[in-house]
Amino acid sequence: MGIASGIIKRLILPQHLWRVISLQRNRKKVNRTYDDAQLKLYHQLLPGDFLHYGYFEDPAIAPQDITIRMIYEAQDRYGQNIVDLITDQNSEILDVGCGMGGLLRLMNQKGYKAIALTPDKNQVHHITQTYPNQVLGCRFEDMDMTGNEGRFGTVITSESLQYLNQDIALPMILKLLKPDGRWIACDYFRTGEVSEKSGHQWPSFLEKLEKYGLKIISQRDITQHILPTISYVHMWATQIGMPIKEFALGKLKVKAPGIHYALEGSLPLIEQKIDKNIRTIDPVGFAATKKYMLLVIERA
Repeated sequence: MGIASGIIKRLILPQHLWRVISLQRNRKKVNRTYDDAQLKLYHQLLPGDFLHYGYFEDPAIAPQDITIRMIYEAQDRYGQNIVDLITDQNSEILDVGCGMGGLLRLMNQKGYKAIALTPDKNQVHHITQTYPNQVLGCRFEDMDMTGNEGRFGTVITSESLQYLNQDIALPMILKLLKPDGRWIACDYFRTGEVSEKSGHQWPSFLEKLEKYGLKIISQRDITQHILPTISYVHMWATQIGMPIKEFALGKLKVKAPGIHYALEGSLPLIEQKIDKNIRTIDPVGFAATKKYMLLVIERA
């Protein structure tokens, strides 16, 4: 069966057409947190068990000079910057939104007692198979507080704060921490009025800290150090991904003109989606509307 006939079959036969409609209608019901295929891909590409931007010592490095090994090293360096801020080395540490366990690995190497928290089933499975740490498989906002109040010397949110409801999460962090405990947050914040909703507004975040009796005792703006990773991804998308896309469409037009014709009306929408995604990894746009902060926060 050819490609064209296979597509036509799935569009005209009732059982297939219903499946197409059902999958499309329910696509929004799949929570991004449980996108196992995407997380598996990240893990295969970044075997250090990190899912974040990384930290480059040289912010001026050109994207074309970056190697995969440098990406791995930047990922570890990012994690080490966080672990170096842990002062209570005897109390338990809660890693909120632990990803694939990169921070756990670094903390385990130092002999720290770290507990992981993630709602993602794939991450829970990977961590339980890879690390000896206890894993709480739930959203942070749904964490059972029974027996956990005042339990942790350190709470870490590494690129997970942006997903948390501040009015729920901040009081919870206060309850989880020991009286002299600290919260280490490493994440980006919006600094301007931008259309996208990812990340918290920086002024609003500061107001929330004051509202719930928290204060920043140490802060570093590391935006320039994470931009090389974004520049690297942007380079691949624009200089390699886009030409491959044009090549593929050209080949499709020659080899399968019927399919190309069927898709032709949708191509402008596809182009718009691609352009939107590329804008989200534009380092200039990122630096203009966001800042990436490494924070140490304690009770006021």
